[in-house]
Amino acid sequence: MKTKAIYFLFFLSFNSLFAQNLALQKSTTTSSVRDNNQGAFAVDGDQSTRWESNWSNPQFLTVDLGSTYTLNRVEIDWEDAYATHYQIQLSDNQQQWTTALNITGSDGGTDVIDLNGATARYVRMYGTQRTTIGGAQYGYSIFEFEVYEEVTTNNASLSNIFLDDVAFAAFSSNQFTYNHLLPPGVTSIPVVTAATANSSATYTVTNAQSLPGTTTINVTSADGSTTQTYTINFEGSAYNLVWNDEFDYTGAPNSSKWYHQTYPPVGDSWFNGEQQHYTGRIENSYVSNGSLKIKAIKETYRDPTSGSTKQYTAARLNSKYAFKYGRMEVRAKLPAAQGTWPAIWTLGKNISENGAYWETQGYGDTAWPACGEIDIMEQDGDKSKTSGAFHFPNSNGNHTYTTNSLSVSNTDSNWHVYAMDWNAETIELSVDGTVFHTLNNAQNAYFDNEHFILLNIAMGGQLGGSIPDIFTFDIMEIDYVRVYQLQPLTTDEIVKQNIEVNIYPNPSMGKFYVEAADVINEIVVYDLTGRTLAKYHPMNTKETISINQSPGIYLIKVRGAKFEIVNKIIIN
Repeated sequence: MKTKAIYFLFFLSFNSLFAQNLALQKSTTTSSVRDNNQGAFAVDGDQSTRWESNWSNPQFLTVDLGSTYTLNRVEIDWEDAYATHYQIQLSDNQQQWTTALNITGSDGGTDVIDLNGATARYVRMYGTQRTTIGGAQYGYSIFEFEVYEEVTTNNASLSNIFLDDVAFAAFSSNQFTYNHLLPPGVTSIPVVTAATANSSATYTVTNAQSLPGTTTINVTSADGSTTQTYTINFEGSAYNLVWNDEFDYTGAPNSSKWYHQTYPPVGDSWFNGEQQHYTGRIENSYVSNGSLKIKAIKETYRDPTSGSTKQYTAARLNSKYAFKYGRMEVRAKLPAAQGTWPAIWTLGKNISENGAYWETQGYGDTAWPACGEIDIMEQDGDKSKTSGAFHFPNSNGNHTYTTNSLSVSNTDSNWHVYAMDWNAETIELSVDGTVFHTLNNAQNAYFDNEHFILLNIAMGGQLGGSIPDIFTFDIMEIDYVRVYQLQPLTTDEIVKQNIEVNIYPNPSMGKFYVEAADVINEIVVYDLTGRTLAKYHPMNTKETISINQSPGIYLIKVRGAKFEIVNKIIIN
């Protein structure tokens, strides 16, 4: 086994000789595995084990370092089945990759690839051509895949920040101050931890004590010569939790919150060529271990209402709560089986549909789609993709819709948050905070009425597609359903504090004057989703603010030592 360098003079400084192997015992993903020689064997520190791929091109081995690091080099200890041509690729998100080096003509042994201080969390060997052994081409086989950081003893920077053990999405290695708005309903300040760019550096955290508040991270370099401070300013959301089900009970779904819609609305069937009957049986919907399960089952079932028999059953739940505007979140895992059509959606409370809950309560006076339909999450046969849509009449009164989709991986095994943010101007659909579809709601009366929530799995039909013969059952699991709305916008708080606050002119073209009878410490401007748009710290009794935003309704919070008010402002 020989050691060599690839296309550069092999030279390691004193510091890099003592750098740690960042890949050791870390998580791996591979393009393939042969004879149970798993990717984990390439990072276990054991020269007697190895990763082996299938006998084809291309193949890859990826290591997740757990945080973003500044990298010095990669060392690959090949088995006899090595790559003659391959690339070392780097990524921060495992979606967009950059090629750090393209290696051609390798002759195996141990390759040392200089990364020259590049930064990455994910490092990948991407093999494109294999060696020939005894006239035959096998796969790619690696005894050990090692990644070393660039050790700089005076480096006092961070490679990542974690809030309650979740990587901080806003983090950037060259940004030291952050403003972070907590999610709706969250009032506890996250526990902050960090990863240093040099693993020998140290840091201390001084946590915020209340909201709003600031958490400070002080970093000291390994040699003690350099310090760096990071700050995170935490603020609470402008939303209040108004309705929810946390599914913290066992048995049937809470009948005070949910209604089983089981009556077929079109003769003996549902819409879009679906092939199931919906039932109110505990076999198709139940709560256990802290989550709601909606279960689609292959079985012969005769519907007691229509008398028809179908080969699949599932459940369709209507919320006994309806709302207009706000934020709705559903944390869920989705079925993986082909033929399933899971959906999280809303319909206007005024829909005229046989068997729907609000129809049974006397509210059904509007035919679909004039009631409005918001599809927050739907899946078809492509289980790596989430779709969302808005359904309503066009100018001729005929059905039309807008739709978009987002790639979302592991929807069956990992929890994802499917959300809608809805106000008079816009409706945004998102997954895990990533907005993927937006409707301009300013001129759309079909989404200015109260809506109720629906949760269901359909089988087959327009989006479900063909159902495999081997299908037996599958489940959509829901951790919680939550609805938030904005805090009441009144002047009661001003009266309670006996502090007069004036905001004028209101409406305006974007320029406002804010005056108070006491010193103003802070002014914060939000949009209706609770996102911070601007901050001011007057430290006097009057401030002029200019807001460069589109016409619409916004929120302004004015805070002093003895008062705090939230009010609407309107930009014409």
